[in-house]
Amino acid sequence: MTEREKMLAGELYDCGDAELLSRWHKAKDLVRAYNLVDSEDREEKDRILGELLGGRGENL
Repeated sequence: MTEREKMLAGELYDCGDAELLSRWHKAKDLVRAYNLVDSEDREEKDRILGELLGGRGENL
């Protein structure tokens, strides 16, 4: 069982795991990019949100 699988199952896991750290850095970079996008650029904001959240409903 991977550390990510343990985390998702609510078990103890190593938060210093390379995969988890990589995902954390990617999410942090996406949030930074989202905040730097011009507020009127809805298309780019939607693209970043889709990548960050992995999926979402139409009324988000």
